[in-house]
Formats: sequence, structure tokens, C-alpha cells
Amino acid sequence: MSEDLINMPEGKIKGRILLCGQVQCLSPLRIGCGSSDRSDIDILLDTNRQPFIPATSFVGVLRHSIKSMLPGNSGDNKKFKEFWGYMEEKEGQHEGQQSSLRCSDLYCVTPSPEMVIRDGIKIDHKTNIVKDQGKYDYELVERGAVFDLKMEFSYKETDESFVRQMVATIFSMLERGNIHIGAGSNSGFGEIELVKDRTKIYNFNFSKKENVSRWLNYLNSRKLSEDSVMPAELYGKPLEINNNEFCIDATFRLKNSFIIRAYSDDPKMPDSTHIKSLNDWIMTGTSLKGAVRARAERIVNTLALEKAETIVNGVFGYVDEKSHSGKSKKGRVRVSEVILPKFVSERQTRIKIDRFTGGTIESALFDSMPLFTDFQDKTLHIQINIKNCKPYEAGLLLLVLKDLWTGDIAIGGEKNVGRGVFEGEKAIIKYNTDEPIIIEKDLNNLLTDEKEKLQGYVDALVSEN
Repeated sequence: MSEDLINMPEGKIKGRILLCGQVQCLSPLRIGCGSSDRSDIDILLDTNRQPFIPATSFVGVLRHSIKSMLPGNSGDNKKFKEFWGYMEEKEGQHEGQQSSLRCSDLYCVTPSPEMVIRDGIKIDHKTNIVKDQGKYDYELVERGAVFDLKMEFSYKETDESFVRQMVATIFSMLERGNIHIGAGSNSGFGEIELVKDRTKIYNFNFSKKENVSRWLNYLNSRKLSEDSVMPAELYGKPLEINNNEFCIDATFRLKNSFIIRAYSDDPKMPDSTHIKSLNDWIMTGTSLKGAVRARAERIVNTLALEKAETIVNGVFGYVDEKSHSGKSKKGRVRVSEVILPKFVSERQTRIKIDRFTGGTIESALFDSMPLFTDFQDKTLHIQINIKNCKPYEAGLLLLVLKDLWTGDIAIGGEKNVGRGVFEGEKAIIKYNTDEPIIIEKDLNNLLTDEKEKLQGYVDALVSEN
């Protein structure tokens, strides 16, 4: 028996690696179940009425994220295909291989996680008003929810080094919060991060008798021995990730007032208040991304670019609703939800005026509670990223940033009375592996070569015809 364990045939499994721990939601999670009992889009619940993340969703996102960020055709090589598993047909014959990875569903361990329903609207970007029947709502799991994670990797003599490298890559991506799960991931939803102090990696190399014994004990008792723990850094260097990403991390100050409407069932509350996530006021990613896309469309149309629609759809994605063909494409722009500082919230009563008589419309008294600046040193951070960004796409986002910076773009509701306007304080621009460019409030502080580089991206957009 000892000989078989020390000299294992190439085709046999040489060992297994277990990644056991927890992941935490850094932003609300939205995984729909297809029903509409509580909202238009309900979240997926287990038999205990608790939210969970299906392993199919989790592993699918992992595979796509790693494949899309690898340089060139690295995601199509044989080792990558064999690790994730594949099935293909060649000359009438089916061939394939089972994945080296097994993953369990991620069940929520947070007692009574908070689940909320948010309202959404579809805006007609040409008229800037809500589309007919464009009101809907959807259910979310609030940020802070924690889910159990258990992944099992098997390796053979021939692929041990690659499997170990993939373990290191997955651990690194989860640790840095580079994975976004579920719907609306480009609008700030589904950002998860590994809870590092509750996560361990166990290695069972079956060429050693004691590891075989520990593995059999684990299968029998489901208890893991600390002797099998192996630090993540010993599994090898993570795969080289293609960093062709354009990132804007900007600091803004609220100029006057701001509201993204939320509605309460309490009759004592105003007709609308500013939306909250847990106990914090937020700028939702859906509102921010909608404003950014609308301005991007306006910019390319103003420049009279022949490929205006193609450029916007290529960056922000689209769904073909006109021809009902079902064609769609996911966008590459991702924004994050913004937790706002403690602004001042005040109730404000308003009336509707009859434009013909100049008098008040009957029963048209309403109130809201927007946020107001207290003119103290309170700022907020807005993050916008484009994956696999081309220079002209970077130029488009820079022009959008300029309009946000100068207060030419309003975000949220009640824009017609001056709400939702911000002014820029500082921005950090990163593109690929280039040195970051820091923009201060006084734009004259930019170096000449930095100005030329930023202008080059804008010029690339203008010449994109």
C-alpha cells in the first residue's frame, strides 16, 4: 500500500485542496429566483427562507472573471479548460473532462439578514423622463450578510502546479474583493470579499500516509485537522492578470441638496425621503450609472460621431427592445454604490402650480426630505471603472468626469429645482499599468505631459469615426 501512495500513476488523483471559510457582501446582493411574490424580482431563498448564493452562479462568475482578465488567449489553453471542465464535439465524437473544482452552495450564516425592496425606473434618455410603464421594484440582500464558502480542488501529478496556481489566484481575487455576484454587478451590486481571519486552505497530498488518514477522517467526521492547513502564499504565484482597466476614483462635494427617492409605509413620514442602505444614506449605483450613460450619449451625439450608438452600447451594454430579437450585451463600465457622509436631512413642503391660472392645483401639496449640505468638510468618493478599456473609451469617460466636476451633470431626483449637483475636489486616474494621474481642484497644477496624455484619450474619441 505504501508503494502505491508514494508512486501514484499519472491518471490518478494525487491530492485534494480544500478552501473553507466565509465571504461577506460589501454591497447589496441581487440573485433573482424568477418569481414575483414580494416584488417584481424576488431574491433566491433556501428551504429555511434564507438567501443563498448558488454554486453555479459563484463558479460561473469566477471562471468568467479569470478568463476575461487573462492576457490573449490564455483562457483557451488546455490546462485552463481541463481545470474548469469542458465538453466539445470533434468529428462527430464528444470529448470532455470533469472540472477539478467542486463547490457547495454558499448559505447565509448571518442571523436574520436584512432584505429590502428598492424601486427602479427606466429613463428615456432622449426625453430624460420615465418611460411608460417603466416603474418596477426588486428585492435585495443588504450589505454585511456573510455566507459560508467551501471549495474542493483535486489534482493529479500532471496538473498539480497549475491547480495550486489556480487556488492562489482564486484566493487572491476573493481577498481583494474583485468578484461581483448576481444581477446588477456593474451598478454596484454583488461585491463580495473573503473574510480572511475565518478562511483557511487545507492541503491533502495523498503521497503521504498521514494525509490519506486525515482525509478519510474528514470524510467520516467532517472535521478538519489544523495540521493540514497550508498558507495561501505557499500555493504559488497567482496567474498574471491583464490590468487593461481604466479607473476613476474621484472626490466630490455636494453643492446644495440631493435626493434619490425612497418611499415609506409610515403615514407620518414625508411623501419621499432619501434612500438608505442599513442606516447610511447612499448614492445608488443605478442612479450614478444612469446619469453617466445619459451624459456619454449626449457627448457622442454632440461630437456627431458616426459610430455614436456603437460606442455607447459597446461601453455600457444594451438590450434590443425595439425589434424584440432578444439581443443584448453586458456593459464594461462598473460603478460602486457610494455611502454618503452625515448630511443634513430636512423636510420640505412644496406645491404644484397651474401654469394657466398661476394658482395652486387642488390637492397638489406634497413634501420630501432631501439631504442638504452643511458647508462643512464632507466629501464623497465616486468610483468608475472600464474593463478592457480602449483609449477612445477612456476619453469618453474623461469628458463625463469633466461635466460631473463642473456641476453640469445632476444625479438623482428633483433636478429641475437644482438638486443633485456636485463639484469636484480631487480625482485619481489610472489606466493599465501607467502611473496614476492626480487631478486637483486647481487644474493648473497638472504637469504638461499629464495634460497631453489625457488630451490624447479625448483626441482618440474625436477621431473615432
